Amino acid sequence: MGKPKPPSRGELDPPPEGGYPSAADLPAFRKMKQEAAGLRFLVAFRPSMRKELKRLEKQLAHLTDSIDRFYELLADRHWVFHGSLNLDRLTEALTAGQADQLQLAVIDQYADPEKMKFDLLRAKAVPELRRYSTLIDLAFDDYLNARFYSTTLTLLPILDQFASAVSDDRRGLHSLEEQKLIVSNSLVAHHKGLGATQKSFTKSFNTVSDEPLHELHRNGILHGNFTNFNNIIVASKAWNRLFALLDWRESLIEAARLPEKQVKLTDALSQLAETRARTKVIEAWQPRPARSVSEHGQSAVEEEPVTQATVALLEAWKAKNYGALVAYLSESSKGKTKGAHIGEVRKRFAESTLDHFELVSVEMRGAAAGHVVADLTVDGVTQRSEFRMLYTDELGHVYPEGDPKGTWRSIATGPAAIVGRTWPAKE
Repeated sequence: MGKPKPPSRGELDPPPEGGYPSAADLPAFRKMKQEAAGLRFLVAFRPSMRKELKRLEKQLAHLTDSIDRFYELLADRHWVFHGSLNLDRLTEALTAGQADQLQLAVIDQYADPEKMKFDLLRAKAVPELRRYSTLIDLAFDDYLNARFYSTTLTLLPILDQFASAVSDDRRGLHSLEEQKLIVSNSLVAHHKGLGATQKSFTKSFNTVSDEPLHELHRNGILHGNFTNFNNIIVASKAWNRLFALLDWRESLIEAARLPEKQVKLTDALSQLAETRARTKVIEAWQPRPARSVSEHGQSAVEEEPVTQATVALLEAWKAKNYGALVAYLSESSKGKTKGAHIGEVRKRFAESTLDHFELVSVEMRGAAAGHVVADLTVDGVTQRSEFRMLYTDELGHVYPEGDPKGTWRSIATGPAAIVGRTWPAKE
């Protein structure tokens, strides 16, 4: 008999049926509170820690209270609090206690192109969503141009397919029970969170209505029961559900892992502060003018770090150095040995010989996004090709350019997705 498999994190601390009664009941927050209680004992010996402890306790209470308040105001409208929401931008509305004001504050974040630029990069870097990158970009373009019906109709099938790719029984979001969306230690596992939206999402309708719709009734919209859903509220709820599902996916991965050493309160809050600081760097990033070899010269294009990474990728491909090539591709090697991963990359790239390449232009489209255009001669045929590069770590987490934790990687991970592909110019 083989050695019994140790229980995973999710098995050791499963979520309550129906979700966590309060954000404070999430295991991560409970542990932080316990850590704070332990620190109180040390304050007696080190009074200098008292001010820092009070700050940490206040920060934790503000976070959990804000999440609970969010649901008090918006749960009946089926909004979900997820990790991509900027809590600071919701504080005024939460304090005022006005549901309409809070709803507008949430929608304002999805309507913010600079914020969404980073959030969508994170979404499109997820393996299960990568194939939908173009559709997601089109859905956001429709959203910004008030074609809300198109955004909703584009995102609903993506929600279904994303949930199907992530869930263990391969079922679309429309067929998942509420409890399937409640995962241990998940921010969206609040009892009024993601799971609680399923009843509205999957509700069936037998009649056709021309009345204005403000709910994300998936079945009613796709089956033609509603004709008047072309508004920013429904489209924003589709974005809200997508980002909530991203958090759900992350929680499923974490819940399946084996327990690790307990995270200290100070470490957890330090990570939170680091994330906020990184977000501020991204939001404060200033664009640089696009550069082309024809107008600005070869050196002006080559001096961009994203260009240098692209050249390194192309040189590795040309030299058939697949071990070096792996480092410049945005894909996970989880569950694979280094040799197996390199073997997969070799299989993809060895079928196409890169004879020659010439740089054409470079354009930075965000703090973590750059586009490099080059003429590639592959198997004797030259085609203009555009590389979409993301600044990420090995796990796909997005960082602002220059952060030591990240490097430039290509979203496209094979010749079929690279050669001859170009993308719409930035407006």
